[in-house]
Amino acid sequence: MLQALQAELSPDSLLTFSSLFRFITLASALRNDILLVQGASHPPNIAPEFISPAINLFLAACCDLCESDVDAYWKVLKDVVWHSDEDMFGVEDASALFANHGRRHGITPRALYPPHQTCLTEGCPVHAKASVLKKAEQRQVVLYTLDHGPIATYSIHLYCAGCNTNYHHGYSVKDKIRTFYPGIPDIVQVGGHQFVETRVVRMWRTLMLVSWTSMSNCARLYNVALMQNMKPPPDFPWNFELAGDHVWHGFVQLALMEDCIERHTILSVPQDGDQKARFMDAISERNNRIRTYGQEELRHYCNKCTRFHRDDSGALTSKYSVVVTDGVTVGHPCCAVHNCHAPLNNNRDHFCPAHTAAHGYKCAIIACSNDALAKSKVCHLDEHKAVEHTYRLRGQSRFQLQQRLQRSQVAHPTDSVAQDVPLDDLVDDAPLEEDYVLNVDADGRQLIVAPCGMILARETFYGAEGVGSVIEMIKRIFRTDDIKPQHIFYDNNCALSKMVKNDPYFKNIGLSVDVFHFNCKHAVTDRWCQENCNPAAFDDLLSEDGVGWYFNSSVAEQTNVWFGGYHAICREMIVHRYRFFLDEMVMQKNKLTKAKLEKEGRCPGNWPLA
Repeated sequence: MLQALQAELSPDSLLTFSSLFRFITLASALRNDILLVQGASHPPNIAPEFISPAINLFLAACCDLCESDVDAYWKVLKDVVWHSDEDMFGVEDASALFANHGRRHGITPRALYPPHQTCLTEGCPVHAKASVLKKAEQRQVVLYTLDHGPIATYSIHLYCAGCNTNYHHGYSVKDKIRTFYPGIPDIVQVGGHQFVETRVVRMWRTLMLVSWTSMSNCARLYNVALMQNMKPPPDFPWNFELAGDHVWHGFVQLALMEDCIERHTILSVPQDGDQKARFMDAISERNNRIRTYGQEELRHYCNKCTRFHRDDSGALTSKYSVVVTDGVTVGHPCCAVHNCHAPLNNNRDHFCPAHTAAHGYKCAIIACSNDALAKSKVCHLDEHKAVEHTYRLRGQSRFQLQQRLQRSQVAHPTDSVAQDVPLDDLVDDAPLEEDYVLNVDADGRQLIVAPCGMILARETFYGAEGVGSVIEMIKRIFRTDDIKPQHIFYDNNCALSKMVKNDPYFKNIGLSVDVFHFNCKHAVTDRWCQENCNPAAFDDLLSEDGVGWYFNSSVAEQTNVWFGGYHAICREMIVHRYRFFLDEMVMQKNKLTKAKLEKEGRCPGNWPLA
């Protein structure tokens, strides 16, 4: 091949490995640009005979060749270029080459083409002919990369006149429906002119998972640490700054596409509307499905949360699985009418649309039915005006803002994966009481966690963590016998066990208070609690030697610390976004936990027992 290339070059041209490797690398990156100017009948899997003048000039400038030598290089190397991997020789200065020589020829690095050049619609006459799509439109966009920072490039979409379908980099559009291609793409569109490498989106999600990083701070991290002081070209219409909304859109799309892969479906959303509203139906559908059917690890078991009893031959005779449930105050603004589940139109509203007419203009002090004054949330009573005045002063005071942060019980543990912690290391933080009573409500979460740290389910309680609501949650989550636990730890089981003593559902379920709360919060004079909820009364909870405990009954408290770290991030989210975000964090945390259990040899799996 080298001899053939030397024979094609002019006598005074010098063949070097540097120009050879650079030519192959750069030309391989421009395959879509080369194909775009070929005839519609040219097969996309065959290297064309010629390249466009603009690409010829670009390659000549980058490789220190004359134009005739570029034609010679292409003639000999076109098949290598067409079927090789990009950057196969590791040319490190490609970005600088594109910056110095590409833009004046309309050539940019990482131009975003559709993954195919032919129509994919069955029944389309263009699809039947396998013709290459030639009607193309391009627009200038920013691509945010992990290795090279933001890149000014082009997004090109191809149009099929046979079926009126537009093919974009990550999706196709037909009849005002945006249909994403199967699988996870390497690049995700997060704005009208902003694209992000999927690796960057995964990095953001990991930051949210292990260090409780907000969307705004994820964007700020990229702008500060990965921007590499890069500036857009002088004639480029967009700046390089990322915003928190870009992070959110990438987070949502990656989660939805992964969800579709799990369910063997394709993600489709409306094409019309803005980016924020486009995915709302898909978000709500996943939220409702998870609430109905539970988290994907609901059927989890391992030898850290389940005891397997076997006979002498090794055959399984019975199991004893344990779960722990507890509440955590991580909420979003909700309707101030107790136990109202309707979402607010705006997070600054106090009531949902259904209750605004009856309550929206009333005094915000609980139990007061007077009308509120104009530009105020309270009525004419002096004591109520004083409450509002104090409330506003507290909101403006740095000291009180710090106190409010503490009251939110925001905590950032050193590790996002639950650990086995000695009981002596746990601290009982009694909840603080509010000293003012403006009628603004927020909801909380009830978690059901396996002793191994796997989060099995979560539920939203509007107003308070009532025992009746916990009972209803347990019955709804564990509605089949194969996943029903044999024991449930709950710090208020002394009340719950009284309420369900005649309920056949709980006939074979042990109900005890976890070891930590039983020792420090339950009186020895409470006979019912001591006789029915003492964990020492259940032999299967004891370790093999009968001295310690087999299960980590305080895992919910540790998980609540991790979960509570999201309070500051979630408190201003609308309800659909709030649920979607926390469900995704739970799923990602469960993946970390499962990997840890596999590494420890805990044999994690899902019922039925494999």
